[in-house]
Amino acid sequence: MSYSGRIGTSELIDLLLSFIVLTIAFSMGRSYGISGLNAEIFIICAIGVGTGFLLHELAHKFMAQRYGYWAEYKASPMGLIIAVALAVMTGFVFAAPGAVHIRKTGYSAPQSTYSYSDDNYWDQFDNKPGKEEGRIAMAGPITNIILALLFFVLLKGELLTSMLMVQAAFYGMYINLFLAAFNMIPVDPLDGAKVFRSNPLVWVIIAVPSILATLAFMTGLIYVIF
Repeated sequence: MSYSGRIGTSELIDLLLSFIVLTIAFSMGRSYGISGLNAEIFIICAIGVGTGFLLHELAHKFMAQRYGYWAEYKASPMGLIIAVALAVMTGFVFAAPGAVHIRKTGYSAPQSTYSYSDDNYWDQFDNKPGKEEGRIAMAGPITNIILALLFFVLLKGELLTSMLMVQAAFYGMYINLFLAAFNMIPVDPLDGAKVFRSNPLVWVIIAVPSILATLAFMTGLIYVIF
């Protein structure tokens, strides 16, 4: 695959698989289990995941390529299993079905006994300079925040003509805020750890509002506002 931004076949398959699994996970969380799952809930969640997850990962990919890195999304089998298992058992969505792996163009893969699915393998590639790492990491959560604001504008502007569209926009706002908040947790390998290492103040500016807004959704406070 070239470094021009094109999405290869294997990457597309991984993105679609992760999209489907995350949509199922969010659907089960919204319907409080498998028993309440239906086509309407699936469509509502698919809109939020389709914008939030796919654009989040592509933002990482394209930002990395802007700095001259090879970048490709790879699904994590364990992450996919955990996402579904936790959604079924607890209703909580573990939103880490995979990640965009990057390395500097022209660098060859290191000789290693690690498998390609092991984070330690990818960590052996050349280290990203602090500013580049931070900007690549924050590209995903910032994309989610922008999308959440767009859904908010659609809702407050009364531009939606059906209850299904209103529900899709409302849950799309929640999913995007949740993905921003979850990924900004300052723990490796999540984006938040990289952003915090690069610039703690930027981490506070992005993470704190995202986490507070997500908690407002989870506690029901956001419903009072609307």
